[in-house]
Amino acid sequence: MNKIFALCLIAIIIIPTTIYAENVKEYNLSSHEISLFSSLRKIIEDVIIIPDTNPFFGLIGSYIACWYNIDNNSTGLLPLLVKHNQKLTDNQEIFLDQYLETNDKKLLVIGEELDCKYDTIELLGSPPTVAINAATHVFTQASSVLIIPYDTEDAYELSLMASPLASYLDIPVLIYDNNQIELQTVCNALNVTNVYVIGDIQLAFPNITITSLETKEAIQNTIITTIKNQFNGIDYITLTNPSDTVPPYIIDYNNSTFIDHIRNIKLIILGKEINLNGTGIKQYNLSIPNGINNVNINGKILDKHNFINPIIYMYLYDPKGNIVSYSNSLAYEIGETYLETLTCNASGNYTLVVKFYNGIKGGYFTQRGFSFVDTDFEISINISTLKQPHMPLIPKLSIIAPYLTSAHGGIIVADSSFEITSDEYTIAASGSGTGPWYNESLHNFTNEKVNYTIEQLENSLSLLDNHNMFNSYLNGPAWLAILGGTNMIPMYYYGPSQQGLPEKGLPSDNPYSLDWNLSVGRIIGWNLQDVSLMIARTLFYQEICGEPKKQRDWHNCFSFVFGEGFGETGGLFHQIPYAFEIKKYGFKPRVFGDFRNSRQLAMLFRTYTGSNYIELISHADWFWFAPSLYGLDSYSRAIDVAHAKNWIFTKPSIFLTSACLMGRTDGIPPTMSIGLTMLHAGCNCFIGATRETGSEAGLTIFENHMIIDNYSVGEALRGEKRVDKEIPNYYVRTLYGDPAFNPYEPNNGFSNQGRPILIQ
Repeated sequence: MNKIFALCLIAIIIIPTTIYAENVKEYNLSSHEISLFSSLRKIIEDVIIIPDTNPFFGLIGSYIACWYNIDNNSTGLLPLLVKHNQKLTDNQEIFLDQYLETNDKKLLVIGEELDCKYDTIELLGSPPTVAINAATHVFTQASSVLIIPYDTEDAYELSLMASPLASYLDIPVLIYDNNQIELQTVCNALNVTNVYVIGDIQLAFPNITITSLETKEAIQNTIITTIKNQFNGIDYITLTNPSDTVPPYIIDYNNSTFIDHIRNIKLIILGKEINLNGTGIKQYNLSIPNGINNVNINGKILDKHNFINPIIYMYLYDPKGNIVSYSNSLAYEIGETYLETLTCNASGNYTLVVKFYNGIKGGYFTQRGFSFVDTDFEISINISTLKQPHMPLIPKLSIIAPYLTSAHGGIIVADSSFEITSDEYTIAASGSGTGPWYNESLHNFTNEKVNYTIEQLENSLSLLDNHNMFNSYLNGPAWLAILGGTNMIPMYYYGPSQQGLPEKGLPSDNPYSLDWNLSVGRIIGWNLQDVSLMIARTLFYQEICGEPKKQRDWHNCFSFVFGEGFGETGGLFHQIPYAFEIKKYGFKPRVFGDFRNSRQLAMLFRTYTGSNYIELISHADWFWFAPSLYGLDSYSRAIDVAHAKNWIFTKPSIFLTSACLMGRTDGIPPTMSIGLTMLHAGCNCFIGATRETGSEAGLTIFENHMIIDNYSVGEALRGEKRVDKEIPNYYVRTLYGDPAFNPYEPNNGFSNQGRPILIQ
């Protein structure tokens, strides 16, 4: 009977009315009627800040920052940022300075203290305590509450999927932690009449109806019903993995450090290296024990006082001579680099090769250069033995899933079994010193994980079909956000692999699109702080960009950059004519070719940071792109992670590339990816290839969808992939960013960034 009564109550709560969020109307309701089904919010702070230490703070922060109340005709959205070690990042503060310019400049800080320059109100303590205090801080009364479990086996996973319900019904989230008396007290204070309970919590509150949602299916059906009644449709689904909040299980570790010296004088003539003195290579044996080991190696040049930046390379080979990891200082820091790998029962003597270059190197058809190395260097090795292979490359992204999803009016599909570094990986990868990115034998195992993830997605789509919302989802923008790194939600590896290259296979997010019926984007970054900021930049895009005041303002600027070494072909046949084409749509294009495409000139002309749209056709790798090759020194003129990580995009640009490997994110630290570095610097969207692309088609189809059709980035990619089937480009071109993000175009203006609208 309780369930029947609860369903009737839900129907009363979400009866559609003819309203918009911004048009507040008066209803002749008695105070008794209001107390039965209306929630009343207080005016609170302008921005919500949560810590990354406990995922349950994400569930609390989401409903505080995003809400929809059809009964009193209001919706609301506030920025939600995630802090680390009680501090905001520099880029988060840049965003806040822009957003708070016209606001009261007050932050609501929950969970842990924040060291910052802004005025704050703090709700501190554990998640159960903060949840209670937040409920009374935000609401004067609430018709219902959502009570979620704490510290049980599947508590976070179920609560994660259920969390959007709090935003859609505009109700607080409370956390059960053997604190029934405290929960009942706050329910009485808010005049609660109905409680949604997640999982198998057993509660009994006098005069309060309890609706129990114990399974994923029950949770999803309730949320989908609510979405249908609130918005009359759904456009957004988020895939995420709750186990990304669990750190690796370290049971032992071994650290070692040594210092060595190297001296080398080298000439490069007609592409051949000639050592005049010594050699620029050092080689060491590294003993890896049995079991599961996370191997981290840091290499550092101790003498960095050079006119030209010195470069250090590191390569790690297994006992059979197979490469298991490699890196260089272009991908990390000037004169310093880092690599890591996960070994599974693959003990033995590994070989670490360290190379050095300190000089100039240029030329495309025939290379020439000179290097003089005479320096001490330090190698630090850390081997952490793990209980399980579990290894999130970008931890804790699921914390922001409730906010991202609720802001777009969607549902969350969450499952810990999505990850490839699960317990089964120990068997599949036994004897391997690396992952599927360098080991083809792991592709089938990885692809099976992708297929499992797709099955769970399809199960949720079948629930939409049961509610007569499936066709409208597919016929709309059909956004699918993959919120997780490639260990937590893997890419599919197409074959055959390209021969003679260390990276194996063609990793792709294509299968998640269901034959490009869905508009897919992978939302990742250097870390959770970057991702929370990127989401805020999307949802508050218009507020931080402002209206253009001049024709040559950032909004209307489009930079085309083509690189040397046959990039001129793309510049001549695509970029130059297309630059003329888009003028009629209000853009002010700039084309940067062979004579002004170096890093130094790019910074001077603000080629990248000063343009709304950026398109690059160039030679590239996962740690740099090299538009300038013909001169004396391509190293000093290239744009790499070590330099670009310090760039600042004060407004969120869209970066489109037709280049090799710039979109690779599998098997490398996220801080070493050039694509993710552009997002870290402030871009809001990056389109790149996960592998070498060979003869790659242009970006015209994608750009026309954006500029002419006013599509979001996810829809534009879907439209391109339906037409452009050229391989390998079709497999490897990937979108990093919110698929609902729709940047400003002069002829289209701003969009609502995929925000749902309450039904009339």
